[in-house]
Amino acid sequence: MRNNYELVELLKLRQLKIATAESITGGKLISTLIEVPGASKITEQNYIVYSNLAKINVLNVSKETIVGFGVVSKEVALDMARNLQRMTKANISVSTTGEAGPTTSSEHTKIGTVCIAIIINSKEFLFEKHFQGDRVEIINKTVTFIINELYNLIN
Repeated sequence: MRNNYELVELLKLRQLKIATAESITGGKLISTLIEVPGASKITEQNYIVYSNLAKINVLNVSKETIVGFGVVSKEVALDMARNLQRMTKANISVSTTGEAGPTTSSEHTKIGTVCIAIIINSKEFLFEKHFQGDRVEIINKTVTFIINELYNLIN
């Protein structure tokens, strides 16, 4: 189990920049990383895109993708990460979308469903996770999962 300090040190060592587009995590991922001294060396631009409208207006996610696949989908997460990487030119882009509860925005998506896209340079990784717990636990489990995955993928 890796922590934020280990990830930030690895990013600095490899001279990699990370950008995030967070929906379900609401900024918690980048907030966790910037708790580490020297984090300014690994990030410049990050976005909280909580609503569908923000995803469309800020990240240019296609409305058709949101309607066709649902906002909580690997397709939307991938659109978010791809467009984020184009906008920021970061080596790594990470996006999150999901349902933390206690209610859902769609009858087709269960609470605890989280879709994550990670792009490292041009290599794309997609994840659909199903976390248990209350709202805060689901968000924290998502952040922990991403930190571990990023560390493993980079290393």
